[in-house]
Amino acid sequence: MLKVSFLEALNGDCILIKLIPKDAAMKNILIDGGVSATYMTKGPKGKPEDGALKLLINQLRSENQKIDLLILTHIDDDHINGILRWFEDDPDAHTMIGEVWFNSGAMVAKYLEKEENPDLEAPISLPTDSTFTSAKQGVKFGQYIEQKGIWRKNIIIQGSDIEWENAKFEFLSPNNDKLNYLLKFWKMTDPGLNTSSSSDYHHSIQYLIENDSFEEDQRAPNGSSIAFILNYEGRRYLFLGDSQPSVVIEGLKQRQITVQAPLFVEFVKLSHHGSKGNTNKELLSLIDSNKYIISTNGNIHGHPDKQLLARLIKEKAGCQLYFNYPPRAQKIFSKEDYNFLPFTINNSQSEFIFPND
Repeated sequence: MLKVSFLEALNGDCILIKLIPKDAAMKNILIDGGVSATYMTKGPKGKPEDGALKLLINQLRSENQKIDLLILTHIDDDHINGILRWFEDDPDAHTMIGEVWFNSGAMVAKYLEKEENPDLEAPISLPTDSTFTSAKQGVKFGQYIEQKGIWRKNIIIQGSDIEWENAKFEFLSPNNDKLNYLLKFWKMTDPGLNTSSSSDYHHSIQYLIENDSFEEDQRAPNGSSIAFILNYEGRRYLFLGDSQPSVVIEGLKQRQITVQAPLFVEFVKLSHHGSKGNTNKELLSLIDSNKYIISTNGNIHGHPDKQLLARLIKEKAGCQLYFNYPPRAQKIFSKEDYNFLPFTINNSQSEFIFPND
């Protein structure tokens, strides 16, 4: 059995996968940690409140479980900062983690035999009372997981596979070109973070389909994002992180996935919170699934784009859309939209169990 929960991570990603075999111990996989507030935030009166990630960690501790595998898809703050906040707050955080998969800047440079990008190794600013012993000098995420002995320092690259427990990970992204781009061009003051807006919500699905155009997301961190097919007990699941479609398409075609023989998966975690620049028609033509998950509250960058949803609804007739923040869907669609083409919004589900029969 496999259980997947898309935690409320505000505008970020924080995904828990539970592998529950019949004849072995359950394993927990965490993909990303959302923004800082996913771990802890300020309540209405300014008092600290536990976020979804901290509640999860407390629950695992109470059940004598841990995060057996932590996958950091890339360096954007809406994926990594919740984990960093946990490390700041909890001196025993590393004891709750079995191993970490993460492409650090130093690892990428060594793999490509290139010079390091100093911005990728910039120190993390931590409060003076941080549990990090070297907080005054600044501590990098990679340094922490290396010092604690929980980093599996294998480069994650398109075309590679990892067998882990009873699961298999088939990696579609990143490729060498995108890692090279990350090393050469990414800066801490990256101006391209806001790649979306909600300004298209007033348009109908019909209008957006008739006026569809595609321009691929070019942000270096997103190009470096880890994306993979998870194989477990005869079923497949597609986790796209913030990956770019040209890279994923290349990765799928390397695995003999074609329009005539598309990849069947139980669901697709849409790339980059449903941004219109991260999923195109060609990518959708290589995927056979009717379930698509959007992880965001949409409050910062206006995700998901209705343009992307219109594209998806046209290409995947009768598809089911899942929002881990259901109120977001209510802002997007009109009665006219529902009457134009068949699709379903599942407002109450951000947790999946397979098999579900």
